[in-house]
Amino acid sequence: MSRGTALPRLTSLRLFAAAVVVVFHLDQWGIASLPASLSTLGFVGVSFFFVLSGFVLAWGTDPALPARRFYRHRFARVWPSHAVMVGVAALVPVVPVARSWEAAVPNLLLVQSWWTDPEVVFGMNGVAWSLSCELFFYAMFPLTVWALRRVPGVVQWALPLTALVVAGYVGVQDAALGEHLPALRFSEFLLGVVAGLALRGGWRPRVHPLVAAVAVVVGLAISYRTPFPLPNVVMPLPFLLVLLSAAARDLDGRTGWLRSRALVFAGEASFALYLVHELVIVNLAPYLWEVGPQWVIALLIAAIACALAVLLHLGVERPCNKLLRGRSRSVALAPPGALAHDAAEAEAVGRADATPREGGRV
Repeated sequence: MSRGTALPRLTSLRLFAAAVVVVFHLDQWGIASLPASLSTLGFVGVSFFFVLSGFVLAWGTDPALPARRFYRHRFARVWPSHAVMVGVAALVPVVPVARSWEAAVPNLLLVQSWWTDPEVVFGMNGVAWSLSCELFFYAMFPLTVWALRRVPGVVQWALPLTALVVAGYVGVQDAALGEHLPALRFSEFLLGVVAGLALRGGWRPRVHPLVAAVAVVVGLAISYRTPFPLPNVVMPLPFLLVLLSAAARDLDGRTGWLRSRALVFAGEASFALYLVHELVIVNLAPYLWEVGPQWVIALLIAAIACALAVLLHLGVERPCNKLLRGRSRSVALAPPGALAHDAAEAEAVGRADATPREGGRV
């Protein structure tokens, strides 16, 4: 088993998922759109994040890690930047949907996606609804892994596929719940967990990048003619093929443009980009209408959002993650070279801790 190998391509791929969500919101807010309204499919970028989240947690989390420490790691990863953006949403002139105490408290606690009122679900910083789903996924992860390890492989794969069908059925009945209810979106996360556990257990599927790309194109073509929110059921399997293809190439030690330092850093900052971009759009667009063509306005907004995302990433996400999480990090999303540095640091700390001390046990 190749546990301990970083998968930096997965970090880079996060950038593209965040980018399509940005494109979606640029279209939704009337800034600019792709030909044939293709940008309206950008919401499936969130589905990619859900599958990726399950995949990397299953691959990169040590089975011996206590649940309490796992939860601390997830809190450190998500909540500080989210809390800052809730504060920003309380101060900026415009928010996407609503701003009130009724929305702010569930939003800050990341439970807003369990509400049915859209002013709560998408209140304050509207994109944070997906973090509410992620919080539920994190809460369920230790129990999910425990249960999956006790059933045969065929049952493991059957569970997320069945859950996707159920999510699709409920989505047809109630599109809003199908979009944001954590219990339904769990199916995408579960698919990633099953694949990540299989990879950790030695499964090595060989998915050519071209096959994965064709699967995504076919999935998008189907999604283009599929009512909302059914694309969230269509796209997880093509997205999983992309992850498996990228992971296999990293495990084989292959070089490539997705391993470049610039793309890996951009992927690391993609979470911050996801958090800031919609508030940037709704607050800056009214001042940029006279700047030039729509595509120029879109590029300006994207550039400003990227700059602010880097500030949030470097000024809040990284230092808070380091402070709250400690030395350990997600293996799957670690950039090249980071694991070797961490191992050397841990070894040095271990030698220091091994020094006899007065006053009791170390």
